Amino acid sequence: MSCEHSVDFEELVDEVGQARCGQESLALWGGTCAESALTDFLAGWSLDRMPYRIWESTDRIALGENSLPPNVALLERGRLFGAGGDLELRRDGATFHWHFVGAPEICPPQGYDTDDANFWAQHSDAAFHCTEETVLLWGERQGDHWQDDRVAAAELRYPLQTEGRVQVRYAAYTRAGRVEFIWLKELEAYNG
Repeated sequence: MSCEHSVDFEELVDEVGQARCGQESLALWGGTCAESALTDFLAGWSLDRMPYRIWESTDRIALGENSLPPNVALLERGRLFGAGGDLELRRDGATFHWHFVGAPEICPPQGYDTDDANFWAQHSDAAFHCTEETVLLWGERQGDHWQDDRVAAAELRYPLQTEGRVQVRYAAYTRAGRVEFIWLKELEAYNG
């Protein structure tokens, strides 16, 4: 029995080259924001292009669409994502550390768009390999609610009207084989 397989190395090189991206196709920003300025900071972004929101407070985690944090004083982490980008927030005392991965035309609000905040100002020649992936979220829609025995009494609520399961589509940006940035892009019905 004979199996013949061939590899077209030129095709593989072209494929890898097409998946590479740099500052012309990706915005990378990061910095800090005072807790007292968080609401204004968020208002300065293109939030309509990042409709999905995860708010992790001291007492709950909420995933919704087009929402703002219910109580900034209790907020520990936040993540806003969509076709425009992926903005992550993490509390450190009275300050929030933030980083953004997204569309190259999107910039932070004025006052936060310094050279120190722009990844490309220090790494102008960096290039990443980009792969599009999906990951399955917990739970399955059963009637009017989401259910999964593996998460006990956790309230699963996804802002997507679909039967069955939900997945999140994301882009992974790697350099030298290591993931350096993730951009959550879309919630969608599981197509598996």
